[in-house]
Amino acid sequence: MKKTFSFLLGLALLLTGCSKLAQIDKTNEGGVEVVLNHLEPYSLKGVVARLRLEKEVTIDLEQGEYAGLDLRWPEYVDADSRGNVYLVEPSAAAEYFINEFNSQGKFVRSLGKKGQGPGELQSAEYVFVSPNDRILVFDVDGLKTLEFNTDGTFIKETKVRPGLWDVIPLHTGNYLARRNYMDVSKRWRMSVDLFDANFNELKNLDSYDYSDLAQGKKTPGIIIPFYWRVRGDRIYMGKGFKDYEIKVFDFQGNLLRKIRKEFRPEAYPDEFKKQTETMIKARATSDLYVLTDMPPFNSFFIDDDGRIFVMTYEPGEGKDEYIHDIFSADGVFIGRASLGKYGTMGRSLNHMRTTAANGRFYRLTFKENGYPEVIVYRMVWE
Repeated sequence: MKKTFSFLLGLALLLTGCSKLAQIDKTNEGGVEVVLNHLEPYSLKGVVARLRLEKEVTIDLEQGEYAGLDLRWPEYVDADSRGNVYLVEPSAAAEYFINEFNSQGKFVRSLGKKGQGPGELQSAEYVFVSPNDRILVFDVDGLKTLEFNTDGTFIKETKVRPGLWDVIPLHTGNYLARRNYMDVSKRWRMSVDLFDANFNELKNLDSYDYSDLAQGKKTPGIIIPFYWRVRGDRIYMGKGFKDYEIKVFDFQGNLLRKIRKEFRPEAYPDEFKKQTETMIKARATSDLYVLTDMPPFNSFFIDDDGRIFVMTYEPGEGKDEYIHDIFSADGVFIGRASLGKYGTMGRSLNHMRTTAANGRFYRLTFKENGYPEVIVYRMVWE
């Protein structure tokens, strides 16, 4: 009966939404398509946009079987096409930076031993699984990227130009990387650029002026979002304090689409006010202030089908859940889902603490006692 009701309800939603198919607002800016989304999702014929999560696996890193891994503050998670999970632990106490678990949550092996030799790391900036299941990691202290097979075999390392961060190798042979610099107007900027194989700059994709966040400036209690992800053969970039916009590029740095959405500002929550007040007391300074409203979004991730899940600051249905806006691969706002929070919600740039692959949602979070856990959910579309 329940299944019948769900089917009929879904059918009704699809039927009532058919008339909106021709009403998707779009415009063109300099030859680039701009998709204009509003407060309510579009209902599109044949598009199922109601998401339900079924918990499949929990990797509770407090358990004794993981005690020797020294996993206390992992920062990044990703998964390969077989459902193996890769977790980065940047802690100085850990012997290895990357730990692999199988699809059932059992520990498999450690990669990226601490050291300065071939296949060894001095630090780990992220973990990124490429479309061909290569495990990629950036060593910011060693100034190199490393590549491993999923069986743990070290393949190669590439030296990186000094001054670059978050370096991601692309299958074209180019690199995506972040850099910080002072522009001609003496403003400090954080920039994400495309580089060739010799780390010559090819194209600037976007940048963010963070001059007002410098020491001694009147600084807001949260950093304005400047967030990017690589998925498939696309680069996704989101930035803004008052604007809700995500740009989509190809691997040559060509801007393919802008995705915009209307939003209702969320008030700066008490949790963040307390964080800001604590920092003010700890620093014995008055250069921090509390914002009135939150930025339009925190971060986002992309699934195998190109759907974009944008985590807003709107509280969700359960504890520690936030509403995620769901966009189709074409940038059309098609639905919303209440998903558990992940990553950094306060002042720091949000780390990549979640991903979607193999029809699963992989969430790295922390229990109330501070221990981390990875939760794997099956994504069910109804």
